[in-house]
Amino acid sequence: SPDGKEVYAANLKGGTVSVIDTASQKEVAQVVAGKGPAQTGFTPDGRLAFASLSGENSIAVIDPATRKVIRKVAVGTVPIQLYATPDSRTLLVANQGTRKKPGRTVSMIDLGSFKVAKTVVTGAGAHGVAVDREGRYAYVTNMYANSVSLLDVKNHQVVKTVPVNKTPNGISVTP
Repeated sequence: SPDGKEVYAANLKGGTVSVIDTASQKEVAQVVAGKGPAQTGFTPDGRLAFASLSGENSIAVIDPATRKVIRKVAVGTVPIQLYATPDSRTLLVANQGTRKKPGRTVSMIDLGSFKVAKTVVTGAGAHGVAVDREGRYAYVTNMYANSVSLLDVKNHQVVKTVPVNKTPNGISVTP
């Protein structure tokens, strides 16, 4: 969590998100999320938490105060990694799909309306996503295309695709 008090862990096979208290280093709750939670995340302001539901093609929106799913938002096929923008207004979700039928998109969810505001085509097997500190660019790994897409967040478009080695997976951006 942004305040460092809790860790959320996606339990892919269990359908839950474990809430771990960092002070006691113990699991203090399990949030029933849905089918195939693959990754969790928070808005930087701590107001919302998320779990990508790879088995449902949706995102679970979790209220950290109540530790309950307050809604689900449909996205592309087999969503994996997700990342909120620094202003806590948009959630980006990489839709990986499968090897036989790769997903090629990132869903951009407006966190005011909880609607997909834009779906941006990146590359085959869109898997990892991270947003820079300013919220200007998102970096998306395309597992089956062996590339990383640079997505202009404000203009909702890919501005560059960088070829990389085989099967890029997770991605991080630091200041």
